[in-house]
Amino acid sequence: METGRERDGIRKAASGGMYAAGEPGGLPGVGTREAAGAGEKAAGWEEPRGTSGTEGAAADARAEARPSPSDPARWPIGASLSLETWKNGGIDLNRFYDAGIRHIEMAWRHSTYDMFDPDNEAYAEALVVRARRIGLDVWTMHLPYGTAWDVSVVDDAERAAVLDRHGRLLRLARRWGIGRAVLHPSWEPIAADERPARVAACKRALPLLAAEAERQGVRIAVECLPRTCLGNTSAEMLELVGADERLGVCCDVNHLLQERSEHFIRRLAGRIVTVHMSDYDGVDERHWLPGKGVIRWNDVIGALAEQGYAGPFLFEVRQPDPDELAACWERLLGDYVRR
Repeated sequence: METGRERDGIRKAASGGMYAAGEPGGLPGVGTREAAGAGEKAAGWEEPRGTSGTEGAAADARAEARPSPSDPARWPIGASLSLETWKNGGIDLNRFYDAGIRHIEMAWRHSTYDMFDPDNEAYAEALVVRARRIGLDVWTMHLPYGTAWDVSVVDDAERAAVLDRHGRLLRLARRWGIGRAVLHPSWEPIAADERPARVAACKRALPLLAAEAERQGVRIAVECLPRTCLGNTSAEMLELVGADERLGVCCDVNHLLQERSEHFIRRLAGRIVTVHMSDYDGVDERHWLPGKGVIRWNDVIGALAEQGYAGPFLFEVRQPDPDELAACWERLLGDYVRR
């Protein structure tokens, strides 16, 4: 059986140096932004210039700029890893490398891992350095979520405080050379009668966050979410990321409860810059290993390839085992090739 390093050499040769193309800061975007609330400006967040265009015009522009289809056989694989598990000794980075995984996401819950604690920050930085020494790229920073991190909060002063917290983490991402930050556009529950105001607040916040991220050499990837959260359909995601063309999308197929994953991917063509891959029962998010639920993986992989997504195929499953992830991808890719 070939080793992880041998598999990496084969895939790099086939990709023509694909991994270098994903270096931090390599996903610039320029677009139009909406005006911001007074509370955000008072907190020092700059108001971006310009006004937002129509969804139809943006879709036309994306269609014209859509890249050529990609080859899934050349996609690297990745995994979302919990800082809490890391700190408790539950993750061996060498095993991930040896399994052929080349990209990782740094994720944590602020309630159990306070990144503003100097000791936790130092520990996280040491992990980034260690991962890179092994040969793992820290592909994304998953920003925390919850009431203290909700960019859709209606109160201007509260939203400004939320943006400041996210801004502190974006500056860490820059220092650590992480080029993408995954953002939840809201917390929940959100009642139907308050949804329009929450969407409007989110659309005011996102351009400010995109501008700050651009200053830090980072790109925001807004994640689609389940249940009553904002961004629970392709239509609402198009509205949210339409607030600023610098915004990308994190497609989490396990969160799509109202439409098929492949439909979402095609509607957001050109905006997806990273993914969270796991399976579910179609009722609620489960974060199962792909193949354990109802998602039609050939269709998902095909839709991503059609829109030029070049990887990584990044798993976000509970208690990720690197050998299981690698074997799962080999099965999925084999099924896709034989379809």
